[in-house]
Amino acid sequence: MNDFPSSESRGAPDLPHLKRVSRIKHTILERYFPSWAVILASQHSELSYFDCFAGPGAYEFEGKLAEGSPIIAVKAGIELLNGRKGQRLHIYLIEDDANQVQRLENGLKPLRPYPENLTVEVKLADSRRYIPDLLERLGRFGPAFFLIDPYGHPLSIPVINRILGHGRTEALINLMWFRINMDLPNPNAEARLDELCGDKAWRTQPFMAMHGFEREQAFIDYFRSRLSCKFVLPFRLRYDPEDVQGGNRTKYYLLHASNHAKAALLMKEVMWPLGDEEGTFDYSGTEQGVLISRTPSVEELKIILTREFKGQEIGFEELREKTWKLPFIEKHYREAIKGLEGKGARIRRISSKRTGISGKDRILFE
Repeated sequence: MNDFPSSESRGAPDLPHLKRVSRIKHTILERYFPSWAVILASQHSELSYFDCFAGPGAYEFEGKLAEGSPIIAVKAGIELLNGRKGQRLHIYLIEDDANQVQRLENGLKPLRPYPENLTVEVKLADSRRYIPDLLERLGRFGPAFFLIDPYGHPLSIPVINRILGHGRTEALINLMWFRINMDLPNPNAEARLDELCGDKAWRTQPFMAMHGFEREQAFIDYFRSRLSCKFVLPFRLRYDPEDVQGGNRTKYYLLHASNHAKAALLMKEVMWPLGDEEGTFDYSGTEQGVLISRTPSVEELKIILTREFKGQEIGFEELREKTWKLPFIEKHYREAIKGLEGKGARIRRISSKRTGISGKDRILFE
């Protein structure tokens, strides 16, 4: 991250300020997208990235210049395509504010000329209308990653499901709970929620009679249930210390939606260490925030695994895939299984040697 230059040196007005809870989305993308692209590029010659609310491309963050999602994606694309002549990447950056588009174009200039096999399309448009038309125009396309804000600049659940219906397509969805929570009991906001959900069924759901965190969890569960994909991994973000109000209440969620277990597991590895304290899927904007829910211990993981898989033999990778909803990452599974070896579990090592545990290694829970 570079020192933030003056507006005079940039030849543009001061960039918008970015709060820490907003920076997390960019950090997740920065850590996940390159890995996603490399993995998919090993099997597919053509990839796509869609930023449905691109913004200006750069922000001021703690007195320094911070790259936004479009710049992160384009830089990752250039790195991916280095030496890969047979690979193609298409990047679509959609923004409905003309001033933001101009800032974004200026921010992309230092990265040009792009590699011949990289196309970057910056479009001044409203995603709620442009994305459905673009999907129609593109027809079938290869693996793609979508960055979506479905409420502030809404894409409806039916449109998101059209996106997820394409092979190997994933989405990182920015779900603005604080706005939704204010709108749920507001008759004047019903049309906006109808548009988000694609119908009026939300109006008669149990969460309408709930309050506080109970309503929040019920709505998030409902939203997740409406997405046509196998895996939806939530990351909860609370109000930033800079916010005038909010405290420990939820500001928004990042939901990673995919149809492949390996994608969910990879995103867990990215999200978990970005949470508070030693890791969680909850972020408060502080380095050591006070958590509403604590991170379960490895001892608890041992109990869960021995209870759920007693008398079964299963591969290490398969075990992680079957229990993907648990709030643990690979190192926790490895530690738990090593702790159980000879004390309730036997390991038949295939991928690893000696004391290691990985991949196709088989674990028998006695």
